[in-house]
Amino acid sequence: MNYETREEVFWMIQDLYKKGWSITDIAEEMGISWPTAKKYTEEIPKKQTRPNRKSKLDPFKEYIKQRIEEGTTNCEVLFEEIQEKGYSGKKTILKDFVQPYRKTPGKQGIPRYETAPGEQAQVDWMDCGIREMNGQRKRTYGFIMTMSYSRKRYLCFTTDMKMDTFLRCMIQAFGYYGGIPKKILFDNMKTVVQQRLKKEIILTSEFNDFAFYYGFQVTLCQPGRPRTKGKVENSVKYVRGNFLQRKHDPSLEAWNRDALYWLETVANAKPNQTTGVPPDERFKEEQNQLLPIGGIKPYVVVKWEKRLVKDGYISVKSKKYSVPSTPSLKEVRIRWTNRETFEIWDHQQKIAEYELNRDPRKTFIYRPEHLPKIKGASDEGDMGLATSPHVQKAPEVEVRSLDYYENLQEEESV
Repeated sequence: MNYETREEVFWMIQDLYKKGWSITDIAEEMGISWPTAKKYTEEIPKKQTRPNRKSKLDPFKEYIKQRIEEGTTNCEVLFEEIQEKGYSGKKTILKDFVQPYRKTPGKQGIPRYETAPGEQAQVDWMDCGIREMNGQRKRTYGFIMTMSYSRKRYLCFTTDMKMDTFLRCMIQAFGYYGGIPKKILFDNMKTVVQQRLKKEIILTSEFNDFAFYYGFQVTLCQPGRPRTKGKVENSVKYVRGNFLQRKHDPSLEAWNRDALYWLETVANAKPNQTTGVPPDERFKEEQNQLLPIGGIKPYVVVKWEKRLVKDGYISVKSKKYSVPSTPSLKEVRIRWTNRETFEIWDHQQKIAEYELNRDPRKTFIYRPEHLPKIKGASDEGDMGLATSPHVQKAPEVEVRSLDYYENLQEEESV
């Protein structure tokens, strides 16, 4: 007899007892023993509780709570960690214990868009916060590329998102996949987009050159709609909820080493929640559809430098070099092709190229085609003068003898 039944019997006995029934009659009517009928006329039956059974998870709960306080609620990660500490139970008990600490996930509001094998990849940066790296606290970033068809991911970590770092990450991703996607989707990051107009998108000159070199098409998300690249957004969440919740040695080298191992054993090896197939297995269908990379020499990633244009000149190595005269040209970038040669780029294309001038007498290097020719300016530029070669020279003065002025003075006195 369970507690609910006993409680119902009690109230029936109480009702009969108040009506004047004897305990013997109550016992016969209810089909219970006389002692039980006697007991139920005096007190309500108490709910019997079983003693708490020990769980295999009990020895690990303090450790799990500590990891939850550190931000780790991923049961896959916690299960692996407590298994290493000797846990022999199932994952279900762990999930039930962790569930109250988890936040309810939001709903996906945008329909999923699928692409053909090798057709598209998506790229994004993630901010990993300030971390201890090589003895210094530095803000750390994760670069993620996700193949849209297979969901195969690439991940690496850096301490900045500068152009040269970004391009190196792209090249490493191409090498990891063994090919180049036909299209790559980005958000409107400043290393990719110089300006976005209603009917035109202007890429940065550096990235436009990079994309042309490798032959992939650049596509961009609509402003304010980052979910357009939902596959890499999901990868960011996965990295944040799985990889970042693991323990890593405090160095950039260790993080990148652990990232490659994690990609191989977890991220690309386990079935994807959407496709139900491990990304590595599904990637076999699209690997041959990628643009080949074997015959392409590695892109030479150089450091680009900004220069302000002042009076038609930029400053490089303590000398002034002229640039084409354009009123809207306020800033350019220079790209070193070697130690002695550099290119000057506006927002779209290369506009000039120079070899470093080593002549100590020259401070201005002027090209006539860059600025309007001014009378008196030397075509070869200033030979070390402090003023610009475009300053108008003074007119020549006629040389006269002193006798001329003496005669002129006598004529004025007469």
